[in-house]
Amino acid sequence: MKMAIISDIHGNLPALEAVYRHIQDQKPDAVYCLGDLVNQNVWNNEVVEFINVHNIPCVLGNHDEGIGNDRKNFPFAYSLREEEAWGKQAIAYTLQHVTIENKKYLKHLPLSISFYTLAARNCVMMVHGTPDHNTERIYRFSKEQGMSKIMDDAKADILLVGNTHCSFHKIIEKNINEQKHFQHVINPGSVGCPKDGSWHACYAVISLSEKKNLCADADAVKVNFYRLDYDINKVIKAIQHTPLPIFYAGRLLKY
Repeated sequence: MKMAIISDIHGNLPALEAVYRHIQDQKPDAVYCLGDLVNQNVWNNEVVEFINVHNIPCVLGNHDEGIGNDRKNFPFAYSLREEEAWGKQAIAYTLQHVTIENKKYLKHLPLSISFYTLAARNCVMMVHGTPDHNTERIYRFSKEQGMSKIMDDAKADILLVGNTHCSFHKIIEKNINEQKHFQHVINPGSVGCPKDGSWHACYAVISLSEKKNLCADADAVKVNFYRLDYDINKVIKAIQHTPLPIFYAGRLLKY
């Protein structure tokens, strides 16, 4: 099975369109989204409608939940007090412009999506943060023991996460009954605002062996990350012509 996984679009329609065109060339069996469709950019309604029209299953991001429920304040990541203030300005702008219909769509997204492989009934789980909370974050440098416990508690063999805007594939090796057992944590990075060293839109294509136990063979799960160019100048100019803080335009180039 071949899956394309996208995440953290944050209202960046030009980036999403570029990624989706590239996905079509990969001919995946399915496309999934790990949440945060909206906020901090201009094309919030357009992104929600794109995901909806293209029938892309999506989980509930923390920004989706906040905007979908008309919350003027909700948890989001920031480093400085100024960023907290800018974040609240972005929330106010997004709440004003997202339609009632699209807010309803956002608020009803599921916290997780799971399915089982045919060969060995391995569980593939998709979340935005962790299986319990869409505000929590798993990083590539998070402790393996903690990651493994999260997966064990959720009974997941492969865990797909977003929220950090940083792409990685972590393979955790354990010994169970004197046999090697592998768990996989995968973050596809961010379509709309990566934070791992490049401004290019990022997503992942994951190939799962249909004939193997994914926990018994580390090579049964293969991940390719793609970084794509798009018209970033169009995005920056669009932000400049809105009440959004200019921080959100400059942030696209920062990394």
